[in-house]
This record gives sequence, C-alpha cells and structure tokens, in this order.
Amino acid sequence: MSKFILLIKGVAIGIANIIPGLSGGTVAVILGLYHTLIQSLANLISFQKHLFFNSFVSLFFVFLGAGLGVFGFSFVIDWLLLHYQESISFFFIGVILSSIPYVIYTEKIQIKSSTRILICIIFTLIGLTLVYSKFIFDFNGVSTITPLYLFFSVVIAAAAMIIPGVSGSLVLVLLGVYSTVIYAIKNIVWIDLGIVILAVFVGVLGISKILNKCIKRYFHLSMSAIIGLMIGTLPSVYYGFSLHLLYLNMICFFAGIVLVWSFRLFK
Repeated sequence: MSKFILLIKGVAIGIANIIPGLSGGTVAVILGLYHTLIQSLANLISFQKHLFFNSFVSLFFVFLGAGLGVFGFSFVIDWLLLHYQESISFFFIGVILSSIPYVIYTEKIQIKSSTRILICIIFTLIGLTLVYSKFIFDFNGVSTITPLYLFFSVVIAAAAMIIPGVSGSLVLVLLGVYSTVIYAIKNIVWIDLGIVILAVFVGVLGISKILNKCIKRYFHLSMSAIIGLMIGTLPSVYYGFSLHLLYLNMICFFAGIVLVWSFRLFK
C-alpha cells in the first residue's frame, strides 16, 4: 500500500474520530486498513527489529493523515453539524448501514454458527447500551476538568476509537471532555493538546496487542462482535427527521452508500 494512500486513509479515520457517533475503527475496516493497523501497532510494541521499521513507517503516515483530518476538518465538521446536522446524520447512517454488508463481503466473515450469532447479538446490545447511556449518566456535570481527568478520559476514548463500532468522540461526550478536546484543537491550547496526544498513544498502543491476538486467534468471533457493535451504535448518529428535508436527506443517505462501495477501488 503506497504512503499516499495510507495518508489519505488516515485523514478519513481522523475525520471519523471527531464526529460523535462515528467510529474511526469502522472507517479503518471499510478502507481495508484495520488488520494492517492493528498488526502494525502490535509490532511496534513488540520491538522486533525486522518488523518495527516497516510498521513505524506505515503508522507514521496513517497517524499523520489522522492528525491532518482532525486539525484540518474540525471547523468544517462543526459547521456542517451546525447547519446541516440532520442531512449529515443521514449520510453517516448510509455509510454505517452499507458498511455492514460491505465488511462481511470483503472480509469473508461467516456469521453462521449459533455462537457467532449470539456474540453478534450480545455486542449489538452492548453498543445500544453505550449509545443510550449518555441519556442515563451525566458526566457533563464535572465542574473542573483536571489534567489527570482529561488524560484518563482520552486514554479510555482512544482505546475505544480503534474498536470498530465504538465512537471515541461519543466516549468523550459521555465523560464530559469532548468540548474541552475540541476547544484545545481549534485554539491550539498546547498544554491540553500535549495531554491529549500522549493519552491517545497510551490508549491506542495499550489495546492494540489485545485486539491483534483476538483477531488472529478468533477471527470470525471477533468480527461478529465488531458487526454487532456497528449495528448497536447506529442510533448514535440519528438526529431526527424533517419532511421538508426529505430529498436532501435521501441524497445524503445514498451518497453514504455509494461512498462506502467506492472504497473498493482504493483497497
């Protein structure tokens, strides 16, 4: 895979991670990058010389792209969600709905046995619980966000963001630090940005080894769980429906579907 393609895919992952409800891990799966990403992260931790350099180079371009996606598109995403929230939500729904059969087809996943079906159902329920927990638990009541609280919140969100179907931004919302992180990005608050960057690396590297082992040893079970999470977290990107936006919503919905299947050209 060329470095330019890795960079572009990284940009897409970065954009996904700043949108509450959308999962960077899901985008990585759609782009055919997920296994490579998890394997490279695991290789980085293992410090094996023959694997370390190539993995480092691949991850460098992916993370560079992700950084460009976060910093370059945070203003655009904010503007779109402010002015066209409903239609943009239908675009994301189209992306996620079409990505489920897309991932099953491209990854040759077989969810046929009763165990795999049960795992898929359990993780669908976990996804739904995560989405609706934001209405049950209110972490936004945290009056003062300390550097330590910010660090551990971002560690948790970073670990979550590389799991397909789980939105790192949604976790930040649940923990009440989403606005703090976005403010730090927009206004270049160096201290907070330093804490966020360090926390992201700790969270991502910490869980990558576990995910890599799960995918290698229990591929179909792991992918069944991922599909379940993608289904369960779907309601998190729904912002309502207005009749006067029917045509625009439908155009955005089908644009999301077309976008996902067009990714086959770049795999």
